[in-house]
This record gives sequence, C-alpha cells and structure tokens, in this order.
Amino acid sequence: MQTQAVTSNKSSTASKWLIGCGIGCGVVILLLVFAGVGGYFFVKNIVEGFEETEAITDTLTERYGEIKDFCPDPGGAINAERLEVFLSVRNSMESVKEALESSINILSDEEDKSQFREEPSPGVLTKIKTGLEIIPLIAEFYTRRNQALLDGEMGLGEYYFIYVVSYYSWLGKSPADGLEYNLMVEDEEDRSVIRRRRRSENLEERKDDVLRKLHRQILPMMHNQFAKLTGIDISPIRDPWRERLEAEIAAMEADRFRLPWQDGLPDVLEASLEPFRVRFEAGYSKVLNALEMALE
Repeated sequence: MQTQAVTSNKSSTASKWLIGCGIGCGVVILLLVFAGVGGYFFVKNIVEGFEETEAITDTLTERYGEIKDFCPDPGGAINAERLEVFLSVRNSMESVKEALESSINILSDEEDKSQFREEPSPGVLTKIKTGLEIIPLIAEFYTRRNQALLDGEMGLGEYYFIYVVSYYSWLGKSPADGLEYNLMVEDEEDRSVIRRRRRSENLEERKDDVLRKLHRQILPMMHNQFAKLTGIDISPIRDPWRERLEAEIAAMEADRFRLPWQDGLPDVLEASLEPFRVRFEAGYSKVLNALEMALE
C-alpha cells in the first residue's frame, strides 16, 4: 500500500507539471487508456524524468533560495557576465526547444486556412507518435535548463528576472504567448475534468494568470533591490535612480498586473541589455513561452 501511495504521489507530481505547462496533448491521454502494460512503462519513464527535474530544482533552491529571494543589482544594470550566463543557458536548450516546437505544432491541431498549403495535416498516427514523445521532451527541457543554471551558477530567480525584464518589459513580448490549445483542469463535485479550450477563448485569462504569478515573484525582488540600495547609499542627497526605483515599486504595489518597468526601462538597465539585443531576439520562442512561465 505504501509503494502504491508513493507511486501515486509521483504520478500526481508529473501531472501537475504537465497541466501547469498547458500542453494541448489530449491524444496522449486517449492513447494511454488503450496502451495497457506499455502505458505503465511510459508513465513510469515520465515520472522518472520529472523526478530528475525536481531534484535539480531542489538543488537550485537550496543554493540560491526561492525565486522571489533574488536581489537585482542595486545600481540598476545587469552585469554583462550574468547576461552571458543567461544566454548560454538558453543556447544549451536549443535542440530540445526545436523538437518541442515541432511537436507542439503537430499537436496544436490548428487549421491552416491558407489555400496554398503544400503539406497535408498530420494524421492520427503521427499525433499519437508525437504525443508519446512530447512529455519526455518537456522533462528534458526543464532538466537541461536547470542543469545549465547549476553549471552557470545562476539561480531560478535571476533567470526569471532577466527573462521578464528583457523579453516582456524591453522587447515587448507578450506574457500570454504560448500554445494554441491548453489542457484546462476544473473541479466538478470533487472530480478532475480535463477539457480543451481554444487560445482565443482564454488568451486574456492566461495573460492575467501569468501576470499575477510574475507579480508575486518580481515585486519582492524589487523590494530586495531597494533595500540593498538604501543600505549602501544612506546619503540624504537626492538620487534620481533611487527615486525612480521607489516609484516603480509603488506602481507595482498599486497594480497586481503590472510588469516591472513596463512604461520603459531605466537608461542604465537598457544600456546593459542593448549590446545583446540580437541574441535575445534570436533566443525567444513564442510557442515555448508558456513552458518558461511555469513558475510554481
């Protein structure tokens, strides 16, 4: 009985990862219903993949604290060496990112309305094969990223801070970027119900959800930054940077959907990012943004 309970808990953990990522692969669920013993080993491999991911995540948390514990540089800029680490981490995921993007495009089931479509829509067997491959790919995506963070001596908090400030606040990418379909989980009389909704139906809902989660993580970072800044600089002389940081914190406190520096980055911060613009643009994945924002 104890072994069954442990297995159940592990499977539940893997399920939460997948649902949190919003992966539109209901075909996998249907397949497993009919897969019997083969399905058991498939699920076992999935669970083990996410166990490795969680073990590395735990190590990151032990070493660098929770996401919200990160303290940005009190001077406002992001050191070039830290940006190099961030971009190196993203480069390390390139092959699995390409595989995931391809798989998600197949499973998204989006109708191509173009009259000049050159290739036929993927068939059921193709989707089943893709469905079998995509979940281990998701585990590999997180495992590679988090291992690269460990190797580069960067915590998840610093990674997310740079991601949010650079892609959302600076380059104008949308926090709602992601999949055309989501797996939605609802509770109806204590039963888990899984259904799919088109992106057009939940785009704003997704954006609000991501912004709320980001707000809970990023605002404490800004407080950490201000506390460190005022601890270093206790001069009564007027400091424009300190005043601007304080004003941004106040604006975020008044609006739980506000991104940091969404009205424009401070010059010192933008100047530190500008030399890396091309590499940041090249490293962004609109499709995989939803995976990146699985903060909890």
